[in-house]
Amino acid sequence: MKIAQIHLGLLPIPPNGWGAVEKIIWEYKTELEKLGHQVDIPYMNEIKKGEYDIVHVHTWNQALELYSMGIPYVYTCHDHHVYLAGKDTQLYRDNLLAMKLAETAIVPAKYLIEYFDGIPVYLEHGVRVDHFYKNIQSEPIKLLCVGNNGLIHDTNFDRKGFVYAIEAAKKLNMSITVVGPTKNNKDFFDKYSELLSSNVTVKYDLTDDELIENYKNHSILVHATSIEAGHPPLTILEAAASGLPVITTDCSGDLHTTTVKRDVDDVVKKIQYVIENYTEERNKTIDSVKKFYWKPVVSKLYFIYDDILKRTMKSSVLHVYEKVRKNKNENTVNISFTDGSCVTINGQQPIQYDIKFIDTDTNVTLYETTIKNNSWAKPNRKWFTNWKIVVTEPNGKTIEHVMNLKDKNVLIFFDSKSIGDTFAWIPYVQEFKKKHDCNLYVFTFHNNLFRDVYSDINFVDDVGIIKDLYASYKIGWFFNMDNGYDFNMNKNETHKIPLQQTITDILGLEYTEIKPKVKDLPVYKSDKPYICIAIHSTAQAKYWNNPTGWQELVGYVKSQGYDVYLLSKEEDGYMGNKQPEGVIKINNKSLEEIGSILKGSKMFVGIGSGLSWYAWTLNVPMVLISGFSEPFNEMKTDVVRIINEDVCHGCFAKHLFDRGDWNWCPEHKGTERQFECTKTITFDMVKPHVEKLLKL
Repeated sequence: MKIAQIHLGLLPIPPNGWGAVEKIIWEYKTELEKLGHQVDIPYMNEIKKGEYDIVHVHTWNQALELYSMGIPYVYTCHDHHVYLAGKDTQLYRDNLLAMKLAETAIVPAKYLIEYFDGIPVYLEHGVRVDHFYKNIQSEPIKLLCVGNNGLIHDTNFDRKGFVYAIEAAKKLNMSITVVGPTKNNKDFFDKYSELLSSNVTVKYDLTDDELIENYKNHSILVHATSIEAGHPPLTILEAAASGLPVITTDCSGDLHTTTVKRDVDDVVKKIQYVIENYTEERNKTIDSVKKFYWKPVVSKLYFIYDDILKRTMKSSVLHVYEKVRKNKNENTVNISFTDGSCVTINGQQPIQYDIKFIDTDTNVTLYETTIKNNSWAKPNRKWFTNWKIVVTEPNGKTIEHVMNLKDKNVLIFFDSKSIGDTFAWIPYVQEFKKKHDCNLYVFTFHNNLFRDVYSDINFVDDVGIIKDLYASYKIGWFFNMDNGYDFNMNKNETHKIPLQQTITDILGLEYTEIKPKVKDLPVYKSDKPYICIAIHSTAQAKYWNNPTGWQELVGYVKSQGYDVYLLSKEEDGYMGNKQPEGVIKINNKSLEEIGSILKGSKMFVGIGSGLSWYAWTLNVPMVLISGFSEPFNEMKTDVVRIINEDVCHGCFAKHLFDRGDWNWCPEHKGTERQFECTKTITFDMVKPHVEKLLKL
């Protein structure tokens, strides 16, 4: 049998490092050649009709290109994004068409068979057990994460569950190593640098041999993934073949693993369970992985190929002819409002279409273009617009679609993990639902705080569960690396408006300050009354930089008979900032526990940080000390704000903030006036307000 495994054209085959599909193609070639077959890995432009008995393709666009060339093919879908996107998307329709036109379609996870209308067959991934297997590892137990995090166009999404694994490791005081490619993973850790600490090691771009060595030098794989196209995926197969018990979500197929939820406490619990039952879990894993040797897997693939070749040349030609005949009808026009608006034309009729994207509020055509069949068009704007889309054929036939969210499935995705951003933005998702009467799904990194109080909204931890998605909007601050703000994502420069207006701009709502709601939390009980403070933030400019301010505050409050609880999670001396003496440091508490402590306090004193937004949400009397921002940037009601407007202040609202410069001070950095906005805020300026709140 002469077989072509089509090269994807991106990474070398075999890959010496990252590249799951490339690795699969190479294993197919290796095992099929052992069975006596010729296997080539040509590029698309090297394929000729009739040259191969079997042509196996691994992307939908290459499959459709082969079809247009009249070459029968086998198609395997490896893309998890097609499930994440949902059936009402062009990505799904493209993959479905590629499967319908294939001689045989294959998926590496059983749940995808029903998802694609029962068309594909299941073929699991394999592993070279002899290549990975190791002897049992001695103490200490070391945790491992392996994965290419993020999604296409969203490198900050924690698809592989790094957050859950790292936070669990911190709670257990265990070391953890995170391995993966620089692309995506570095973007993720740059944005969530607070995850990094002395117990966390991050490794980028390992070769296969280096990856295998890391499997051998660790004890447990933690893989709290949100979605995988392969059940089981290659990562957990390789870990299992190395003798590592695997803790993962429901993606392991028939491989023995310990199932976990994407929840830090559940990950902690399952790690403890595996440690306590390590030998038993390891033996079960090693025994289970034997059924996934590449040899029996590729033998199944051979039978799929053989079944295709049993057709006579005549029936094969008729088979292709029937597909061409059935699909040579009218083109289909597909319209979507997920991540902006988009029109896609599919079909075999060579027709050109005029496309208009019209803002019905202004009656202005924002984008107009001409496309042909098997093409798409979309404007750059992503924030909410009342779209009307007009598609016109050369014969004058016109299709008009006016966007209407009523009763439709709509997703609002919070791009930021910050608790401050989350509290600031969350009340407006309910306003959006009220306005549009849609079936609203919301993703945040802190869903458990809001499910109970926004009960008419579907809070999802995995956006992949949403079916038939009609529209979606991403909430955050978005930048163009060349030109500053990305105004296709944000309507205004976000540093020049209130933080809460970020979301109203994107969702097309009128801005007015709304206090968020949070789940009912018990009030923390203490033997002695106390206040709470939070001294740390994400840049030195946000700190209260008066050298004696916090200590004088603590001394005064304690002299009045109160304890002072320090809620900041950062260690003493973080970025050179020493905590005041005499405080009670609150460590290793969940956000719910922190909320209870805040509710039990007499007052809260903070700076521009997420804990200030949390205290405001909980209606805790609050003093906010800030010179970095202007008063309009944060909340304006129910807060005592201390700012010295007689000196340089409000730089955040005037200049584009450099997140990479911890000591950013755009006008006076390196001079005696650096951070004078808060250096000049003395305790005497704060004391009258603290004194008044303590008497309430």
